[in-house]
Formats: sequence, structure tokens, C-alpha cells
Amino acid sequence: MNAERGAPDMLLAIHIGNARISLGVTDLVGERGLLFCAACSAANDRTADEYAVWLGQIFALHTFAPAQITGLIVSSVVPSLTDTICSAAARLISVPPKIVGSGMKTGLRIRIENPAQLGADLVSLAVGASDRIVDSRPCVIVSFDAATALTVLSSPDEVAGAVIMPGLLSSARALERDAALLTEISLELPRRVIGRNTQDALRAGLLYGAVAQVDGLIDRIAEELGTAPEALWLFACGMYAERIAPLCRHRFALVPHLLFEGLAALYRKNC
Repeated sequence: MNAERGAPDMLLAIHIGNARISLGVTDLVGERGLLFCAACSAANDRTADEYAVWLGQIFALHTFAPAQITGLIVSSVVPSLTDTICSAAARLISVPPKIVGSGMKTGLRIRIENPAQLGADLVSLAVGASDRIVDSRPCVIVSFDAATALTVLSSPDEVAGAVIMPGLLSSARALERDAALLTEISLELPRRVIGRNTQDALRAGLLYGAVAQVDGLIDRIAEELGTAPEALWLFACGMYAERIAPLCRHRFALVPHLLFEGLAALYRKNC
């Protein structure tokens, strides 16, 4: 508790991704959980002052005073932006950041060749999923963002590895860039898989192609783990999760804010 104000402790969690920077404010000790979240595009040419203005505007939009923040945690997969974002936060918030990285307590056994190479976002998602799992079954977390990443937990506290492939938007942009006769591709779901015009054919290829990739990978991951796909815990998150996961033949639990849940759990483990 914040004795001076008598208010619950508040955590600001920031994730710096390749395509966007997202933040969430969580009530650490009360029952309200995630209070609000927001995102903006990631740009290396923005200054700390510009990001500080954005942070201030988000707080103002939600009528939330930055002085209420008593904890700050930052995860980043863009090292060149980490110091900039931390400097931006320091203009508004007087608490030092905890940076997700090597040496942080996670409660996980990371069984990859170099555990330090597992992205901060995937670590955070694994911690968030681990807190939701109520038995010993394996788990796959699919994050539909700039890249589509499948993080595999062989048990609730053990990360077996990951699968990473191009995301929906990056695939669309690659087609637009490399195919001279293709126009800008919208990401609306076509009525059928077999397209009868160029736009529908492209949309079907992107959306149902992503669905088929994820479904096929889930099958192969289950086989490699020696279990049935229906025995897996399956979580979906990320900016395209609500668009793609419901189309999959495997049933996912949609957890839009799993990243922030994981960051809050990491903060608690490292206080």
C-alpha cells in the first residue's frame, strides 16, 4: 500500500515490440487487475520527450495521475529503444524500472540452448500462462503480433522452446512489396477459402494460410511432446488473436492481456 495516499500500489508495465509499444496499468494489491492499456507504433527516430508526451496523454485520457505509479517493469525486444522508453517514463514516474532479462526470477526452467536468447515477450507470456495452468498438461501460447510466435511449455514451469514465423501484417506487406501487380491487401475475412477475385484470393491466402499454419504446428508440437493436441493448454493473444484464433480447428482460450498478466507476475516475483 502507498501509505502517503492510502491508495493501492499501481504497476506500469511497458512492452517494446518490433511494431508497437504497449503499456498497461495494473492494480497490484486490489481486485481490479488491469485498469487500462494502450499502444502506439514503435519508431527509433522518436525522442524520449516524444514518448513521454504520449505516456502523459494516455494517463490524461484515463484520468490517471502518474504519481500513483509505484512500480515499473519493462520488457523489450528492441534494444535500441529500451533506454529511450525508460528515459521517457522517468520524466513522469519516480520509480526505477525492472527490466525483463537474464538474472530475473521467473519461476521457469528454460530448456533451450541459450536461455538468454528467449525474448522478453515470450518469457512474460510463459509466466502469465504458467499462473493460469491448473494441472501438469503441456501448453502452447500463440502470440499473433508482428511475428506469430508459439511458445511451448512442456509443463507449467518448463519452457521447451518456441516456433516463430512471419506475422499477418508482415506477410501482407511482403506480398505488396515483392509482387508488382498486387494492390494493397486488406485483412478482412473473405466469405470462402477459394477466392474468385484477386483481393479475396489474397485475403484467403493470408488469413486462412495463417490459420492452417497454426493448426498444423499445434499438431506437430503435440506429436513431438508425445501427447494429443486436445490435451494441450492453448492460449492465444496479440493484436490479431481475435481475428485468427476463432478460425482455427484447435480451440484456444483468448487471453488478450496475457503479456501484462505475465509482467505483473514477474514484478511480484522480483520485488
